[in-house]
Amino acid sequence: MIIYLDESYDHDHQYLLFGALFNPHQKFLHKNISDIKKKHNFYSKDGKLREIKYNYVTDNTRLLIAKRLIDIFFESTSWFRAIVIEEKIVDLGRFGRKWEPEKIKRARLYKKFAELLIAHNTENVFNAKLFVDELTRCQGDKFIEILKQEFCLPFGKHSSSSEIPTLKDIREIHSHIEEYQVNQVGDILMGCILNNLRPAQKQQKMELRNHLIKKLGVPNLLPEFWKYYSKNYVETNWPKFNIWYWKPSENNETQDGNYVNGSQS
Repeated sequence: MIIYLDESYDHDHQYLLFGALFNPHQKFLHKNISDIKKKHNFYSKDGKLREIKYNYVTDNTRLLIAKRLIDIFFESTSWFRAIVIEEKIVDLGRFGRKWEPEKIKRARLYKKFAELLIAHNTENVFNAKLFVDELTRCQGDKFIEILKQEFCLPFGKHSSSSEIPTLKDIREIHSHIEEYQVNQVGDILMGCILNNLRPAQKQQKMELRNHLIKKLGVPNLLPEFWKYYSKNYVETNWPKFNIWYWKPSENNETQDGNYVNGSQS
């Protein structure tokens, strides 16, 4: 199992998203992504396959490729989970002391929500690899080492008291490199969520979002729909895709928050 972890946000930083793409059979998505790009002659000047991301869906060719990536995601054995954080309800002060720089507090916030997303969706995962895309918003080395302590040790914090750890390796990757292009699927899925929260002017991006909604058979990707169902209900009816709209705990004693569509963190 390979898990790709990525993050995204809108231009005004009203929403922060983390997405995790779970891949039991890595080769299927990788091969089909390559085939789609080759079919549409999607090469860079150096002859390598180009990167496709939500932000790049600005013409009909890129839209067609992005739609096909969503299609093969549904054809694969992979699944996707996202956590959406509305910035205005996060008390950044709870992530450090008053005198500490905001950058340090945000690094802790990044780590906390990444940890929550992974921990809530790896109850029955063992010896997986976690690939994290471009750690530009936190202290990358420390971030990875902290996660290794929590997920890569037998009987660790998130190893379900098992002798076999949840993860056996965590590393930083760059999704524009062909070897890690599967992560581009997660970027597109997160982009569709952001597009529903903050619609873009580009018609192609709106069409891409509607394509995902149609594939899922749901009315939208907004909290008005997703927050009312339990985690078990969502994963039974939409096992491929789930959105967790986070909110703080009611007693406000911790920033771990509640699993809005189900169990507590």
